[in-house]
Amino acid sequence: MSVTRKNHYVPQWHQERFFAPGKTTHCLLDLNPPTFKRQDGTVASGRCLFEAPTSRAFVEQDLYSTFFGVEVNDEIERMLFGDIDRRGADAVRAFCGDDQYAWHEHFQDLFEFLDIQKLRTPKGLAWLRQQYPEIGRLGEMLPGVAQNQLMFEMQGIRMLNVTTWTTGVREIVSAERAGVKFILSDHPVTVYNHAIPPSDARNRYPEDPSTALKGSQTLFPLGPDHLLILTNLEYAKNPGTRPDAKRTFARNYQSTMVSTIEFIRKRYLTDDQIAEVNFVIKARANRYVAGFRREDLFPEKVVSKSWADLRTTFLPPADGLYRFGGEMYAS
Repeated sequence: MSVTRKNHYVPQWHQERFFAPGKTTHCLLDLNPPTFKRQDGTVASGRCLFEAPTSRAFVEQDLYSTFFGVEVNDEIERMLFGDIDRRGADAVRAFCGDDQYAWHEHFQDLFEFLDIQKLRTPKGLAWLRQQYPEIGRLGEMLPGVAQNQLMFEMQGIRMLNVTTWTTGVREIVSAERAGVKFILSDHPVTVYNHAIPPSDARNRYPEDPSTALKGSQTLFPLGPDHLLILTNLEYAKNPGTRPDAKRTFARNYQSTMVSTIEFIRKRYLTDDQIAEVNFVIKARANRYVAGFRREDLFPEKVVSKSWADLRTTFLPPADGLYRFGGEMYAS
């Protein structure tokens, strides 16, 4: 069996959801294109906008490979991500539809996929490496051993955000009535906190605002027409609360009981609102964004609001919050 060394950190099936009808490529924008030197000695930037198939987009050599001497192992790509991606694809399709039985069946698969998708990107792995300085020091002397240790730690902290996400407000908004569509980035699980703009030190690469902060909202485009927004219940009920304070009883890895079919699905966003979503997604990307149309990749041309003022687009409707929180009795 041949070894897979080109690792797609955004699955190809998910990229394909952002193709225009009848096309086999999407528009890919490189936010930091390579530079080259001209014959006259001046420096110029390379191409930044491409029509790219999934084989060339959101991929990196040996991102998940492990090494044993001269041997390369791809079990993490094939066995771990292969299974999660298969179930994740079914879950994403389910939540773009309206079959509540399918939502229940794929609820856990969706959040397991979201959690590993946040971690498996180059930005996510850089964040993980930052949490373990010894891996960085080891990488200077024994890069293969450091990579093996990084992959071990990645598997060890899986499901980190699932309790926070599932106990909050879950909303899926639509772009089906708009001309603008949602875009996809190379770090597609995006965290937005209106009190922590991109220039804030707490957002310095590879950091993101913690999902445990009251005002942190998680955005994930399920496709060009659907966006999942996850909001802490405290913030949704009281948007005036301090957004960078830690939420009450913030916790990871603990079991919880929630209704798997409670999702707010009543909002159809306008062109301007979708551009604001894309503005946030692009601002928190590492290097690449892709989309349905080239125009959608440049939301900064139409968005004039400040980072803080964008929050009105992401707040779930107050009349849908009764679905979340409260008490649950089981027998």
